[in-house]
Amino acid sequence: MRRGVTLFITLSIIAAMLGLLGIVFAYLETARNKAEVKASLIQGNLLYADVRSAIRRLLGKTPKNGTYKTLYTTPLAVAAENGEFGAMIHCSPVADRPNIAWIGMDGIRNRQTHFEIAEKIFEALTDKVNLKDPALLHDKIIEAIKQKKRIRFNILSNINKKKGTISLREFQSILDTYRYEADDSKVYTVPWKTYFAFGTDLGKIDSNFIRPEVLAEIFDIDLRLVQGEDGFAMGDSLKTFLENNGLNTSWYDLKPPREVFSKKQPVDAMQCSVNYGFRDGQYAFRFTYINKRVDRFEFLGH
Repeated sequence: MRRGVTLFITLSIIAAMLGLLGIVFAYLETARNKAEVKASLIQGNLLYADVRSAIRRLLGKTPKNGTYKTLYTTPLAVAAENGEFGAMIHCSPVADRPNIAWIGMDGIRNRQTHFEIAEKIFEALTDKVNLKDPALLHDKIIEAIKQKKRIRFNILSNINKKKGTISLREFQSILDTYRYEADDSKVYTVPWKTYFAFGTDLGKIDSNFIRPEVLAEIFDIDLRLVQGEDGFAMGDSLKTFLENNGLNTSWYDLKPPREVFSKKQPVDAMQCSVNYGFRDGQYAFRFTYINKRVDRFEFLGH
């Protein structure tokens, strides 16, 4: 009987010790993972500073169209010789489409053409999916543009925002509200991000880097012709393309302060994403670079 009790106590102690060892190993694994993530964040910050400096040096004081084209069409790969670290950097233009806030510029001096372009695209997109109540959605967008507070789930927050702007997150909230009020899920099928930019309004479309879909919609030309062999490629002259295809260039020809399309120099605005491997993990971050300054930085984790 005593031997049985002793054996039982011994087994209980062993089981407790094994459980304790399991907890210790789990804690060590968690601590190791946290240390790994922290190290990757430090590495990401260092990489971010290097990428930002490299872009500034590459663009210089008076960047040319060809420099931007290289940045936008050729991803940059870097790697450490010991194989511990590697990164892929890709940048894309931000001013390649109208800003969603242009919908609220009706009647504003020197911005009527901005409104007309945005309105034309909005009507075309909502017509293509046969939206139930485009006027309701339009009103909600206008309301959000005029708001000084951020809107989340149709509720005003206490956080101020830059007047006359709509972030992508705020626009998603507008779509959600419209979807339930109008009982119209088709609003989610519209490729909004393809045709509209969100956040900071740069006031112009980068003419030589305009998106093919936007070009086709604004100038009433078949998208297949824009994307065809003799179509419009990133970095091409928009003026030449319009003239070669006999298209109306009146919107393009507008002079400052009514100018909509940048002509003399590319718009200094891009979004860069950086995917990097560090030790055994894969991580990413992105940032928006506008007029030699970083407008927004976001670490995307792993």
